[in-house]
Amino acid sequence: MTDQETALLPRLADTPNRRRIEASGVRFSSAFCNTPQCSPARSALLTGMEPHQTGVLTNVDGESLGKPLRLDMPNIGSVLRTAGYRTGYFGKWHLSNEAGGLRDYGFDMYGPGRDEVAASQAAQWITEQKTPWLAWVSVLNPHNIYDLAGVQQTALRNGVRPPSTGLRNLDDKPGEQQAYVDQDQGRQTRAYSSEDWLRYRSRYCELVERADRCLGTVLAAVKDWRSTAVVYTSDHGDALGEHGLPFKGPFMYEPLIRIPLVISAPWKWRPGTRSDMTVQTDLAPTLAGLAGVAWPGKQTGIDLTRGATRRDAVFLEYYAKQKWINPIRTIRTARWKLNWYDSGHQELYNLQTDPHEIQNLAGDAAAAAPRRKLEARLNGWRIKTT
Repeated sequence: MTDQETALLPRLADTPNRRRIEASGVRFSSAFCNTPQCSPARSALLTGMEPHQTGVLTNVDGESLGKPLRLDMPNIGSVLRTAGYRTGYFGKWHLSNEAGGLRDYGFDMYGPGRDEVAASQAAQWITEQKTPWLAWVSVLNPHNIYDLAGVQQTALRNGVRPPSTGLRNLDDKPGEQQAYVDQDQGRQTRAYSSEDWLRYRSRYCELVERADRCLGTVLAAVKDWRSTAVVYTSDHGDALGEHGLPFKGPFMYEPLIRIPLVISAPWKWRPGTRSDMTVQTDLAPTLAGLAGVAWPGKQTGIDLTRGATRRDAVFLEYYAKQKWINPIRTIRTARWKLNWYDSGHQELYNLQTDPHEIQNLAGDAAAAAPRRKLEARLNGWRIKTT
């Protein structure tokens, strides 16, 4: 469950294993995904490079246009294995055809399978290690929210609130969002009632709890917490019915782009909270920093062990859903968010006065000055990182 989702669904999911990490580690309260889509987000997590730099612009599967992660691009698996670590990857990969294993990507052990199987394989592998090791455990849930038949069979959970916005709120938004409702996966929930969305959110809580149980399986295998770094994060969030939207698509709302990030490294950090802005590209350099390993090449992420990032903005991107291309670039500051579609459409939100992103100020003359400044910064980022 992302931090934004936690705000929308207040601690309704019972996640004792996440709480255990939070109690012993540092929670980064302003963490964002570089892109709200599985494969490109995972490429950013592993390499410390942004999706348009890794070349993984969208999902890597038979229905999408995504290209596999390049073998010649260093990732945390290959970097730590070269440094003498044993490396294992367990669960969802989604970055290439994994039929032959992941050795070419730097992982000695690959354990595919459903969440519970992957967690058990990872736990067993961890107990067998005699030298420094990296276990990357990637569970699918709560992504199974896509199973809407399961949603309809879910009992309502006490305390779950309905979305604060509905489909009518799309009237002044980029047309790509209404097209998602009319032509793409949004059709499946277009007729959802308030109770349907309550079931959707209740089901999401159940899936978060399943993921947490897998986390517990893995944590039980860790014997030396004093010298083991534990990281808890996600590739993206879910729309959760806000603005009448399910899943993820050509939109950059807060429930999608906010992610959890908790790092427990007792020899480096005391438990606490950090509010500096972080993104997924920070994970790989941070893990390398915790391991004392130099990264062999370029990265755009920041090693969080070196102190606060001092960012006043994050820059995010989106390319396509399956074969439906709708590129978006986003700049998000503490106050403002500008989403700029390649079609020319824009969204501008004042997050301090409008945290639910209800009123699009892109065409508001009173907001023209901050919009122009954000446009200039976004163009500068595109040039700098190309």
